[in-house]
Amino acid sequence: MLPFSLLLYLASIVTAALRQPEVQVPLRLSEHVTPFNKSLFDETIQSFMEARNIPGLSVALTYDDRLIYTSAFGYADQEDDLLVTMSDRFRLASVSKSITAIAIMRLAELGALNLTSRVFGKASILGSSFSSKTYNDWELGITVQDLLEHSSGFVDEDMCGKGCDPTYLPETMGLNQWDLVRTILDKYTPSHAPGTFASYSNFAYFVLGRVVEATSLTNYSSYVSGEILKPLNITSMQIASDNRAEDDVSYYDFENPNAPYSFHVSRRDSVGAWTASPIDLVKILRALLSDQKSILAPKSTKAMFSKSSVTNSSYAKGWTVKFGPDSELIEAAKDGGYPGTNAYWNINFRNKTSYAIVINREIEKSLEKGFNGGFDLKALMDNLTFPITSWPKWNFFD
Repeated sequence: MLPFSLLLYLASIVTAALRQPEVQVPLRLSEHVTPFNKSLFDETIQSFMEARNIPGLSVALTYDDRLIYTSAFGYADQEDDLLVTMSDRFRLASVSKSITAIAIMRLAELGALNLTSRVFGKASILGSSFSSKTYNDWELGITVQDLLEHSSGFVDEDMCGKGCDPTYLPETMGLNQWDLVRTILDKYTPSHAPGTFASYSNFAYFVLGRVVEATSLTNYSSYVSGEILKPLNITSMQIASDNRAEDDVSYYDFENPNAPYSFHVSRRDSVGAWTASPIDLVKILRALLSDQKSILAPKSTKAMFSKSSVTNSSYAKGWTVKFGPDSELIEAAKDGGYPGTNAYWNINFRNKTSYAIVINREIEKSLEKGFNGGFDLKALMDNLTFPITSWPKWNFFD
């Protein structure tokens, strides 16, 4: 991160014509724009940030395996006048679930587990001693696939009320991951048979992190680093610190400045605690988009992106997916957000693009302002990329 004072000279020679007025971000571009235009990307993103009062943003975009666009905007730390750089890490929140899914699929490739493997009870991955109570039939029937697809039968509002997430309950904040899972299993039971009802579940991905540890015989982050990140030459990704960390940006909240640092984020490893730069993220996406087989074989990637069989679900395994009428996989994506953070990554198989975009203030949801939280990041990038029919030949990966 560079002190703002070091860039004053450069700023002094930028003409006033390049400064953008305060206007609502254009999320619909001209249909006549077909070539890639870096200036248009930069200007649109800056307007987007101004409209939403976003301190800092970082983005990377690939086309056909080539890194086409990278850019960093705004402040990594407003108080210290530090600007965002492309090497800065941002919290990914629930984008981390996709990374956990990749780790599970890798373990399946290696024969350490099957997607149909049971998780709880005798002859299961986690065994019979994970809870102090006797498991019921629904708990005994939960498989790895059920957890990946948010169809384990554990439903947040049925456990602790509407709008509640048991992984955020104050009485559990001092517990480590294993003890948190034990506590929730002791206190709650599924409200649906596994594989019959989909409901987004942070708890399921806490359990999946422990599945990774039980089957790999190492801790979750070490396994991901060694099996997923190292083959892609990614060395800077790490689990978030509860406080400000070196090469990690500062995080801001509209109402409570302490909110981004008040919920024990590091404990949410497999659920929402990875930090990364967008360039590292698109390295992962690029590997999944191509047939490099560097982290997963095509067969495993296809299985990961296969839509859940549960009728009320648009989830795959760690991703939200979109299919065409002929069952063609169009895109796979995942969003993430909590106080101080929004992140979004996307693979579009039809137009051969992938992108990752991260910010250090969560976008509010406001019908009056036309803001839709982190999904505005998708709208921004889709409206920039979809009209393009002519891409440059350069590759910043080289």
